[in-house]
Amino acid sequence: MAAITKIRQNSGLVLIVIGLGMGAFIMGDMFRGGGNSQSQYIGEIDGDKIDRIEYENRVSLQLESLRSISQNPDAATTDQIRNQVWNNILRERTVMVELKEAGISVTQDEYDDIRWGDNILPTFRSDPNFSPDGVFNPDAVKQYFTFINNQYPLYAQVQQRQIIENRETTKYYGAISAGLKTNSLESLEMAESNDSKISFSFVYKRYNAITDSTVDVTENDIKTYYQEHKGDEIYKQLESRSAKYVTFKVDPTESDKKFIKNDLESLISDFKESENDSIFVVVNGETKTGINQVYIAGTLADTITDEAFNNAVEGDVVGPYLDRNAFKIAKITGEKFEEQARVRHILLRSTGVNEDVIKLRADSIERVVIRKNNFTEMVTKFSDDAASVKDGGVYDWFPQGRMVTEFNDAVFEGKEGDITVVKTTYGYHIIEILGLQEQRQPILAIVDRKIVPSPDTFNEIYSIATDFSINNTDLTSFEASVVTDSMRVVSTDRVYKGSKSVKGIPDGSELVRWMYKSDVDELSNPIEVGNKFVVAVLTKITDKGEPAFDDVKDQFKGLVLLEKKKKMITSEMEGITDLDELASSLDLSVQSAQLIPFSSNTIPGAGNGEDEVIGEAFTLEIGDVSIPLVGVSGIYVIEILDKQIPEFENLDSELFADDINQKYETRVSSGVFSSLRDDGDVVDNRADFY
Repeated sequence: MAAITKIRQNSGLVLIVIGLGMGAFIMGDMFRGGGNSQSQYIGEIDGDKIDRIEYENRVSLQLESLRSISQNPDAATTDQIRNQVWNNILRERTVMVELKEAGISVTQDEYDDIRWGDNILPTFRSDPNFSPDGVFNPDAVKQYFTFINNQYPLYAQVQQRQIIENRETTKYYGAISAGLKTNSLESLEMAESNDSKISFSFVYKRYNAITDSTVDVTENDIKTYYQEHKGDEIYKQLESRSAKYVTFKVDPTESDKKFIKNDLESLISDFKESENDSIFVVVNGETKTGINQVYIAGTLADTITDEAFNNAVEGDVVGPYLDRNAFKIAKITGEKFEEQARVRHILLRSTGVNEDVIKLRADSIERVVIRKNNFTEMVTKFSDDAASVKDGGVYDWFPQGRMVTEFNDAVFEGKEGDITVVKTTYGYHIIEILGLQEQRQPILAIVDRKIVPSPDTFNEIYSIATDFSINNTDLTSFEASVVTDSMRVVSTDRVYKGSKSVKGIPDGSELVRWMYKSDVDELSNPIEVGNKFVVAVLTKITDKGEPAFDDVKDQFKGLVLLEKKKKMITSEMEGITDLDELASSLDLSVQSAQLIPFSSNTIPGAGNGEDEVIGEAFTLEIGDVSIPLVGVSGIYVIEILDKQIPEFENLDSELFADDINQKYETRVSSGVFSSLRDDGDVVDNRADFY
């Protein structure tokens, strides 16, 4: 990573390197070939195993590249990078293999052309480093590549490979897209679908019009439905686990807090004598920025420390003091003065009204408050600034530049006691300047220590959690203990392999891995998660495939209930072809749907997702009355009023061609990769390790 550091030290060149995204996934190839038969494998594609060492090298390289530009990847970013590297490996073993077999390549002339020739890559053209005056400069690109070729040949090689592979992939997808152009029949079909329209009257009864409690659903009904539908694809289950767990939180003790505070106190003398405060902060603080901060009065709830900052002079060290979840000591390294003002105002909004009238009213109010000294009374009576009315229109000490320009200038160019009228984008303000001051603000170098539990505290809580785990051997004893000790139990169901979180635990990867290595009724050892230990008991293993009856009983009860409601409503509607009569018998009304396109799935005043009902409508002729039609949210009986089907030969065969082609093009890259990946029988065992 020393090369990265050197490049970062070369002014603007680092921005170019970062901006072009140095393809860390490609750099992983340099570390290939080191695996051996003893390596662990994290997956395979087409029987070709994916080595964990190779995968880890590539993930680590990406993480290092972020750290090299002072970005600390968190858990979410790390997971994102792991997924990115995994997909890159799959692409290399699918898409890249296919395009090589298709004879797709990039010549040196083409490589130069997309960097500084006639067909510049968008990433180069949009990079501001290559357009210093707003106009793309090919010489700037040449200068960049000359620099990295001479100074950092490894990075030049990586950059070249990334650009070429991206270009090859683009050409491959482009070739596939060229063969997916729509034909005239597809465009005509879409035109007909959009131009075909139907109008109908209908009576519609929702399923929820029948109260659930009035429908009898027996256990036998549910079991019958289960036997008929348990093999349906929609109800097949993924493998999952369920568990219960308790937590043992590790909070810093008073002794821990005292130790941290005393540790900071021991640094005060050296901090005072330090000649390089930034280095001292980086060496001794947890927040290692070394950047001085401006202290603003009132920031701390601790009024004693707040006063100490205001009275301290350059070189003094204040603290230790508590600031949120950390103890800090701060050295005054300088000071600055900020112009501040305290005002009160009355706002008359001018939006949508005659501005001349508002201006006259503002001038009138100004004269009244000058004469009667009744500003507070006039604020309550006239101001449109609801936020400040409760405070008498007062804006307490605010800095120069905080307010909109007109308001700001009127205040800071005036003097205490002035009353004036100012127009801003909000309206007209009658402003009284209550005070002007220069507020001293100390500049601080801060050494901080987060308040965290000590190792002894962690060990103590770990011992308690371990005793709980040892003393309980199954779910029965687990539940008895938690009741006795009044512990809070969390149940987490349907946890899938590879999940990164479980209920109540955002970073639950280790707990999930334990679930998939354990048996029902087995208790875990204490699992450290952040600032707590978790002890869990596995309560259920759900196998992949057809669901067990108990797993879907409640869900299937709702489906049986719905089926019975459909039959009840259908029987109420059958045999009545006069919509007025039908509506009267059901205490409903006759509704109307006008000019509904065949391509629509919405019936105004009724339901969404009603593709089948609209499709049935188009099979009828004007004057026909339908049988009861089963919809998504209710049952319909419809009478066709009008039906407009365009003549096929009158349709424009090119009208929707561009839309269809665009859909094809947007789906090519993801679709090709997904198809090749699915055909490759990918095995993903990453969840066993991460």
